[in-house]
Amino acid sequence: MKKHILNICLAISALGVLNSCLVYQGVQAFVREEYPGSRPAMVIKDVNGKPASQNWLQSPSDLLPPSSFLDTKNISKASDGTPYGLTTKYKDIIISPHFPHHQLDYTGFGPGDKVWDPYTRKPFYIKRAYTFN
Repeated sequence: MKKHILNICLAISALGVLNSCLVYQGVQAFVREEYPGSRPAMVIKDVNGKPASQNWLQSPSDLLPPSSFLDTKNISKASDGTPYGLTTKYKDIIISPHFPHHQLDYTGFGPGDKVWDPYTRKPFYIKRAYTFN
């Protein structure tokens, strides 16, 4: 899908309508890759300020993203003080804003939904990141 959209954008830029560098940056911002391998743990749904289930997980160290991948200094927060998750290049995958910052699957949830990190037992919001896939 990403390759198909990129080809269309490059064709448009070849016509002189858009600069190809701008087109490529746009594709990188809005088209996400499929997650390689088995998907990470699912976030837990929020129901009236409480987690929908108590299926908490132990934090295995091999699931942690490399620290160089994270920009935790600029984690934004909602008006209620709850942080937003960090977006990734993968479709329906978000990084928890809570240490140790696990990658989590948020399939079925949308931007702005409040969810719970199954490892840290802390809530966060799905960031408003828009994608084409």
